[in-house]
Amino acid sequence: VFGKQWYQRRVRGEQMDSEQREEYEAMRSKFNFHPVDEERLIRGFNDRKKALDLEESDSLHKYDLKVLQDLDKQVDDQQTYLSAAQIPGMKRTTDSAELKRQMFIISIIDTLQNKSS
Repeated sequence: VFGKQWYQRRVRGEQMDSEQREEYEAMRSKFNFHPVDEERLIRGFNDRKKALDLEESDSLHKYDLKVLQDLDKQVDDQQTYLSAAQIPGMKRTTDSAELKRQMFIISIIDTLQNKSS
């Protein structure tokens, strides 16, 4: 168990204290573990970690794009619906200033609706 814990700490860049170092050296000599093997294992682990980080980053990027596309679709649907209902100031747009105005109009409508309830 110690070897695995030390390996994980080493990969994370943590340093061992002298007691941990002694225990590690004892384990290494007991199992005839060569430093070159250790470096190769760490290098392999780091390569795998980089690949997984890149894969995770790519996956998150794809998810973020999907969420943004879904939000854009919902905004477009809402603009279409409110425009068809002839709500003043509502039209299909991607202009950020116009979108802020529309959000303000919707908040006013929501406030009026809540006061009348």
